[in-house]
This record gives sequence, C-alpha cells and structure tokens, in this order.
Amino acid sequence: MSTTAADVLVETLIDWGVDTVFGIPGDGINGIIESFRTRQDKIRFIQVRHEEAAAFAACGYAKFTGKLGVCVATSGPGGIHLLNGLYDAKLDGVPVLAITGLQFHDLLNTETQQDVELDKLYMDVCKYNNRIMGPAHVENVIELACRTALAYRGVAHVTMPVDMQEMPLEKANRSPRNRPHHVSESYAEGAHIPTDDLLVRAADLLNQGKKPVIMAGRGALGAGKELQEAADLLGAPIVKPVLGKACVPDDSPYSLGGVGLLGTKPSQEALESCDTLLIVGSSFPYIEFYPKPGEARCAQIELDPMRIGLRYPVEIGLVGDSRRVLRRLIPMLDRRSDRAWLEGAQKGKAEWEKLMTERGTRTDMPMKPQVVAHELGKRLRDDAIIATDSGTITTWAARHIPIRGTQMFSLSGNLATMACGLPYAIGAQAAYPDRQVVAFVGDGGLTMLMGELATAVKYQLPIKVVVIKNNVLGQIKWEQMVFLGNSEYVCELQPIDFAMVARACGASAFTIERPEDCGSVLDQALATPGPVLIEAVVDPHEPPMPPKIKASQALHFAESLARGTPSRGKIALTVLSDKVRELV
Repeated sequence: MSTTAADVLVETLIDWGVDTVFGIPGDGINGIIESFRTRQDKIRFIQVRHEEAAAFAACGYAKFTGKLGVCVATSGPGGIHLLNGLYDAKLDGVPVLAITGLQFHDLLNTETQQDVELDKLYMDVCKYNNRIMGPAHVENVIELACRTALAYRGVAHVTMPVDMQEMPLEKANRSPRNRPHHVSESYAEGAHIPTDDLLVRAADLLNQGKKPVIMAGRGALGAGKELQEAADLLGAPIVKPVLGKACVPDDSPYSLGGVGLLGTKPSQEALESCDTLLIVGSSFPYIEFYPKPGEARCAQIELDPMRIGLRYPVEIGLVGDSRRVLRRLIPMLDRRSDRAWLEGAQKGKAEWEKLMTERGTRTDMPMKPQVVAHELGKRLRDDAIIATDSGTITTWAARHIPIRGTQMFSLSGNLATMACGLPYAIGAQAAYPDRQVVAFVGDGGLTMLMGELATAVKYQLPIKVVVIKNNVLGQIKWEQMVFLGNSEYVCELQPIDFAMVARACGASAFTIERPEDCGSVLDQALATPGPVLIEAVVDPHEPPMPPKIKASQALHFAESLARGTPSRGKIALTVLSDKVRELV
C-alpha cells in the first residue's frame, strides 16, 4: 500500500519519541486513526470519553514526564472540546501537541457540516499553529510543531482536511524548494546559563540580605538538592507556590510549605518580613502575597526572559534553567552564621504542623475533609504521583498531603480549571505503569468528566481516585461569603453515589463516612488491584481557612451570615469551633 499523508504524520510522531496519544476517533480524522491502527505496536492510542479529558491527560502526561503530550480530536466539536485542556497547558507552560481534522479541503468556508476552521480558533492558545496543505507538507509541519512545543513549553496545533489524510505521498505535488526529508527530529537543548557578571551581582545581593526567603515554583522541579544547598548557605526558608510543591520535600528543614490562600502561616509571615527574595522558577500570580514593592531586594532565576520581574521588582534577573543556574550561583554564596531568621521560621513551621495535625485527626462528625487528606498522605508510597483538582480540594491537598521521597504532584495552576484531576492521573499512570497514582478530587470537579472512570477501567490503569464528597461547590461558596459578603447561592450540588457510579464503570469502590474508619478503608482501597474509587463523605460546612484571616474577610463573612446564607447556624458553629481549637 502507498504511504499516505496520515502515515507520514504518525511516523514523524514516532520519530520524535511519542509513544502515547489521547483522543477520540471521528470521521474528520479517519485517515489519521487508520495510521495509528496500523502502527499500534509502536504508538498507543488511549481512547477517552471526552476530548477535554484527552487534552488534560496529554497535559498531565507532559507535566509528569517532561516529554511531549499529544491529543487527537476530530473536526468541529471534537477540536472545540480540546480547548480548555490546551489552555491549561498554555498557562502552565507545558509542551502539548493537538492534532485535529478539518472537513474536505474544497468545501471549507461553504457552511458544510462541522465547518469550523480550528487553526483560526486556536490562534490564541498556540505557540505553533498550522494547517496542512498536502502530503508533501506533513513532515515539515509535524517536525516544527513538535520542536516548538518542546522548545517553548507550550501548545502546538496541526489540523488536516479529511480528504488529504489518505492522499498518497507518491502523488504529492511537491514544490521544487521542498526537498524531501530536509527537516530533522534532532532537538537541541540550550545551555541556559547567565553571564558570570550577573551571577556575581546576584550573589552579592543575596549575601547582603539579613532575612532572605527563597520562593520556588514549578520551574524549580528537579532542583531540590540545589535549592536546599542554597537555603542552607543563606539561612533562608523556602516557600512554595502549589505548582512547586514537589520541588523540595515538605519535611525539609528549609521548607515552610505553600504560599497564598491555600498556603501556610509561616510562609506568609516570612514573605511579609523578609528583606531579600530569591524567586526560582515561579510566576506565582497572587501579587498581594509578595512583599510590598521596595520592602525586599529581589533576584530571580527564570527560563523565560519575559517573566523576569513579572510579579515583583527585580534587581538581578538570571535567565536559565533553575538547576544549572543554582549550581553556578552556589559557590558564590557566603554561609550565614546567624541562623536566627531561619530558626524563627522553623519554629513557626512546627507550630503550624501541630495545628494541621490537630485538624487532620479530628474525630467529630460529620467527618472533616482534612482527616481524609491526612490519612491518605501517611499511606502514599514514596514514589507516588498525586494529581488534584481546583476548589477547596486544593487546600486540603496542599496542606495535608506532605511531599516526600520522589513523589510528584500537580494540578491546574494558572488556569485553575476544575475536572483535570482524573485525566491528569490517567496521563500519569499511562506514563508510569508501575508507580502509585492517586487522583485526590472534589465531587464538583469529578462530576464534570466522570466518564473517564470507564477509561481507567478499559485500559486497566490502577488509579486510586479519592473523591471528597460534600455536595457543594465549596470554593465558590466561601468566595461568595468571605470575599464579597454575599449569601451563598447556587452552590449546592445534587448528591451522587460515586461508589455506585464507579462500580457501574467496572471499578472497585469504597465509601468512608466516619473518621475512625478512614485509615483502615484507605489501606484496603490502596491495596486493591486495578482502578479504585474511594468516596469520602465530609462536612460541607468546613471552611478552607486562609493562613491569616484579614479583618475585611471576617467582616464579609459576618455580612454573608446576616444576609441569610443557608445553614448559617451550622457554618458559624463550625468556623467558631475551628478558631477555638486553634487558640487552645
């Protein structure tokens, strides 16, 4: 049989080391699907239940491996459905390639069925975006799409009319300039090292500081050893935006935990009091949690020059890979003999961890969500991969599931979309079949892409899905009350028996309702082969308390209760109980 345009596409992906793609077949990509079918011994096609999940799974795969994630969707609605997951990849700087179909090339823009020009739709989300114009165009375009996504850590998109997919390469109308195989799958990695002068200046700035803090984000993943060495020399605590949670273990003597609304009190106090800030691989977007401009001198290590000084005034910007730059910087740092600043931060961390342990070991009913996270965190393997979702679930994961060993952790950082947790876990388990993978998700987020439980069953991916069931969109509820002073509205959810749904999909399932049963049920569930769902029924009125409560937040909360928030008596009692326990 003749080699087709779609064959060239799939072969080029294989040349670039792609061995897994996520998607759904459709008549707009029939030629491409046939090429995947005939090469299924070289490249695996994981069929999901919704194209949004395909993009999320590709994003999760790329986040946890550092390799190119690939998703595939048909013309029109299929390609449209990819967009949310692709924006997740764009905003978190993740290399993902989307492959879509178009209708017949000579019927585009004639109001034919599914007549959506996806390359135009994708203009904002992509680093590279192109429409294939014929078989001789395919290799050039796919090579550049893969290279661009990896080099610029973003989204690439290639779309191809359905009739061109099966066109034979031998009949391609190749232009004289388009010589066959003039492109290459070789990928060149840059040195990513700043100049010696800039390194010396940055070291001088850091050595002069009396109260330094290191903020380490997603760009610092893989640089844990270097971060801790720099922290030891400077006597600096490390604070971590949630995308950087796994860059340093939480039991490190230098780690104070997360920052922001779902962060820790010692982290916030360190940022409020520091006189020197080293930002490593982070563009944490909540500017209000940084020191006020002018209160701290700042140096920043960042791979993307555009992000230098994006959130805080920077005196010295060091453009490069975090690990490599730190290795060059560390020999220039002086060891600070005065450890009082670091020791004070460590004392604050110990007090915070005592509070978190108290909240995670509560025995009252209804069961607290912190209890589930606390018990789960103790039981995860040292190489576990944890994917979580957006909402109050993020707070429980950030504060009560400590990172240790070689564990990995991720979520939708800057897009903060719901529904990514389960597809991320699918992507992770596809990449690491022998590692423990856990999706720690809320009932609101899980419901959006619940059909992906069937995907896990179909491919026997042994994912453990822990769903916190409070029957409410909890984060929205608390934002309405605490940020705006409004009464809660349209946040309550119709209850779903998630264990029954999981069993209907073919997975094993467990339900936890009482805190004294939580640990033993989790033990049983984690030891069960294959995909498993654990439904944990928790108190819907438990608030994700900020690390430090502002007067304006307390005022808005009181206003919300006065305006008639449903269950305001139970809410007030729960919040009061939490604060009393914290004080005593």
